[in-house]
Amino acid sequence: MIKQFDSIKDIDQKLWDSLNTSNNPFTSYSFFLALEVSESIGNKSGWLPKYFLSDKCASYIFIKSHSYGEYIFDWSWAQAYETHGINYYPKLTSMAPFSPVSVPHFLGQFDQDILDATHSFYEKYNFTSIHYLFLEDNELKRFKDNNYPIRESFQYYFKNNNYSSFDDLLKELKSKKKKQILKERSISKDVKISLFTNEELNIDQAKRMFSFYQNTIAHKGSIQYLTEDFFIQLFKHLKSSILYIEASLNDTPVAGSLFLYSENKLFGRYWGCNTQIKNLHFELCYYRGIDFCISNKINNFEAGAQGEHKIKRGFRPTKVYSAHKIKDPNFHVAIQRYIDQETQMNRNNIDFLKSLLPFKSDQES
Repeated sequence: MIKQFDSIKDIDQKLWDSLNTSNNPFTSYSFFLALEVSESIGNKSGWLPKYFLSDKCASYIFIKSHSYGEYIFDWSWAQAYETHGINYYPKLTSMAPFSPVSVPHFLGQFDQDILDATHSFYEKYNFTSIHYLFLEDNELKRFKDNNYPIRESFQYYFKNNNYSSFDDLLKELKSKKKKQILKERSISKDVKISLFTNEELNIDQAKRMFSFYQNTIAHKGSIQYLTEDFFIQLFKHLKSSILYIEASLNDTPVAGSLFLYSENKLFGRYWGCNTQIKNLHFELCYYRGIDFCISNKINNFEAGAQGEHKIKRGFRPTKVYSAHKIKDPNFHVAIQRYIDQETQMNRNNIDFLKSLLPFKSDQES
């Protein structure tokens, strides 16, 4: 029997987390709870959660009234609908809100009944489309078998090649690129950089990280999706999955970067500063993250959306997959054609971007 819930608070935490067998922090009970309690998701934000649960599987999806915070962009699809005088929203989207990270969309043992129940919910109401974003590789066949067109995008990931130290990585780089990275890691001696995890984390750090996050939003002219309470809730209840790196100048915190991690992945998420210091962004967001992966034998580092500047710092262009269904048959055909064209373009882009990697020739594949 499939049960449907409107709030994670109505689900037993032990049951949910027992199904989150990959220990992905973005599909943990605490992550969804932090989003709900802080009202970062809900009616006000246009991310209305729906959770589906069976004895062996859990899934989640959001009723969306917009496409903000998704990072797999469908604005052109929405514009095409508008051009024809048709509303593109509401739609259904399954992903970790505001987080361009690969996540399992079905926790525990996959249950076709859960996917069928979600699809019945989709068919019952006036949703134009349903989207599963940032799929894990083992989910591709599942969605293909259920007649979901697969869309290919790409991001930049660092692969830990069983390095025992950062020097091992440097040995694989072309001489010029190695010198550039060493130069970038030469931060002013007046700057102190500290790493915090688990019980070293506290609420004051959460508040400072929120302030740094706000500075980044203001600098980029972006939308503030998250509240201060979200960071507080996260630092309270997800300590074992958080890496917080803070830079101080004359004992005053001036910058911070926030990561989440599991046994096999480090996810770079938020960064900000209130004092501009040369190369500090690269150090806090990339190089310290690589150091952490090496020290903790973490295989993969997903450094977030976009950013070709990541390539020369060892982050490889990597395919990212999503699955989509469009209810209107005419738009379904048109969007499938768009996906096919985009896929070929992205594959060509990836081939070119790989040629820009800093590795010696035998490391470029």
